[in-house]
Amino acid sequence: MGIVNRRNAMIGWATWTLMKQMATRRAKKAVPADGAKGSKGSKGKKALKVGAAAAAAAGLIVFWKAKHRDSTDHDSIAAEELGGPQS
Repeated sequence: MGIVNRRNAMIGWATWTLMKQMATRRAKKAVPADGAKGSKGSKGKKALKVGAAAAAAAGLIVFWKAKHRDSTDHDSIAAEELGGPQS
C-alpha cells in the first residue's frame, strides 16, 4: 500500500482546510479594521500576502529536498539492472 491513498488524501485536505481557516482568523485578528485608529490599511493585507508567498516557497523547498533525498541511490540500482559499470 502506497503513501498516497484516499484516507491520507482526506486527512491532508481536512488538515489543510482547518489550518487555512485558523490562519485566516489569526491574521484578521492581528490586523486592525480599516477605520480603526492606527490602521495600516492595505499594508497589512500586503504583508499577509508576502508572508503566505514566503511560506509557500519554504514548503516547496522542503518538499523538493525531501523528494531528492529519497531518490539518492537509484543510479546504482539502475546500473545493476542494466549490467553497466558499478561504482
